[in-house]
Amino acid sequence: MSSSDSRLLLYAKQEANAAVALDAKGQYREAMNKYFRAAEILIEFTKYNKNPIMRKRCEATIQEYLERAKQIKMKLSGPKARHSGTAAASGKAEDDKLATDEGMYSEEQQEIINMISGTILTESPNVRWNDIAGLENVKQNLREAIVLPIIRPELFIGARKPWSGILLFGPPGCGKTLLAKAAATECKATFFSVSSADLLSKWLGESEKLISALFRVAKIKAPSLIFIDEIDSIATKRGTGSESGGERRVKTQLLSEIQGVKSTAEKVLLTLGATNRPWDIDNAMLSRFQKKVYVPLPDLEARAAIFRIHTAGVNMALTDDDFIELAVRSEGYSGRDISNVCREVIMIPIRELDMKGLLEDSSKEIKVRDLVLEDFLNTMKKVKPMTTKKDLEEYEKWAEEFGEQ
Repeated sequence: MSSSDSRLLLYAKQEANAAVALDAKGQYREAMNKYFRAAEILIEFTKYNKNPIMRKRCEATIQEYLERAKQIKMKLSGPKARHSGTAAASGKAEDDKLATDEGMYSEEQQEIINMISGTILTESPNVRWNDIAGLENVKQNLREAIVLPIIRPELFIGARKPWSGILLFGPPGCGKTLLAKAAATECKATFFSVSSADLLSKWLGESEKLISALFRVAKIKAPSLIFIDEIDSIATKRGTGSESGGERRVKTQLLSEIQGVKSTAEKVLLTLGATNRPWDIDNAMLSRFQKKVYVPLPDLEARAAIFRIHTAGVNMALTDDDFIELAVRSEGYSGRDISNVCREVIMIPIRELDMKGLLEDSSKEIKVRDLVLEDFLNTMKKVKPMTTKKDLEEYEKWAEEFGEQ
């Protein structure tokens, strides 16, 4: 046995031991992931090991790990009891997972729903258009592509069919995920938030089945919006040297599912992808997203609004003109960059008190000073924007060639 094979076996054993320990402690979700990880490593080991006895032993162990992981998954995703009226009145929140009331779906449908429960996040986003500063053109594009076909399906019949695939692209930190959540909230659709990293790493060997189940559940629970964040990491150009067989199969399955999406007036199903690197996406995948929407950096008015949003509830001595000055000076900053500036700034008065030793006595009343313009200006000298001019030129060139402004 080679040294690399030995390392794989050792790594699989470590993951399995960790899974058993977590399982015994009742930390089932973490244990499930560890079992799948151990099985994944052993699958990789069997690809290269030629010893038939060792391969047979590993295959039996793989099945054992997968079986226990599936048992845990079923346990975590079993039907939940309906909350009583008393519990609802007391403000107890309902579970946002895919757990459903017994009898609502057929046995086969419930089995498919259970398959993706705990892996694919389903949530009620509760984000509104007004929560997102600026980007009016982008909001209108998404309203036409997502919201209107769901709230007014009678208008989208015949040749006027809704888009089945929409791609949001642009610099990181510009609100692509928030836009997806707001669109789902506005049209009251079931929102499926998919992490491409989960599909590729945690579920190697079952990824294709999981993707298929995801789209089947979305059809069952239509109207549905499937949001795939950082889709470039799962849909890179095929044929590259770094591409593994598992990754290629996942891409092929995803391509097939998106191609097969059939929205009707009664069952609207939309796929929404988001990426910071649209030029890395396979051309076949790009063609599945019929509508491509550029999400640019915030303009001056939006930047001023973002500063206000991320300093809400904090005492400040800033005027409207001060916020305009901040917006002017923060040209090139994304919404996330501005958020980082604000988080740093609002800690300055606390830091000053702590450095003077005034926070040691919890019974002593303290007064936190108001934030001033200089706090922001000094912080912006240290917190720089993450998107360069070269990056922007590349986004704008790609948008001009493939997307929409």
